[in-house]
Amino acid sequence: MKRIFCPKCDNPISISREALRQASPSGVLSLLCPDCCHQVRIRLVRKSGESDAGQSASGEQEVAREIDRSRGHIVVLENVFGYRQEFGLGEGNNGIGRRNKDSVVDIPIITSDPSMGRHHCILRVTTKADGSLLHTVADDDSLVGTFVGGHLLGKKEWCRLNDGDVITLGATSVIFHAPDHEEATQHDLH
Repeated sequence: MKRIFCPKCDNPISISREALRQASPSGVLSLLCPDCCHQVRIRLVRKSGESDAGQSASGEQEVAREIDRSRGHIVVLENVFGYRQEFGLGEGNNGIGRRNKDSVVDIPIITSDPSMGRHHCILRVTTKADGSLLHTVADDDSLVGTFVGGHLLGKKEWCRLNDGDVITLGATSVIFHAPDHEEATQHDLH
């Protein structure tokens, strides 16, 4: 069983196998949020190896989202407040915070963690003169602070990130992953 979150009330909507079978031939599925009755339309993406009928070998379609990892990505670890999530990074400043229907950030983490701010930190991706990428992070004036490897960042302090660094935002841990050299090279060629 898969879950999505209602864009109006932010409550989870479970998608059963039966609901997946009722998707249109183009892969569009309409769901009704049980809490606020908002109609949510999603497009199902087939994984490679599925038949033309849109069914995988196990008989269900997958709800997938393509993540661009060419500039690096972060993985939000599952805890009591939320599920495991992955986000690709873009060039420049990437604002990271708790998802909320009234605030806009580049990376909206779906969590009920009350200690994570709606605008918690900024992860900056810059291209150096030699073409390599530099990843740095700073706190965005959050109430509880941003930690990198257990070190609390000071006000306006930027910390350089290395592959595998753990960033702590409230009670939520995020692992930073630098792009693979091959992956970054292939992205630059296209």
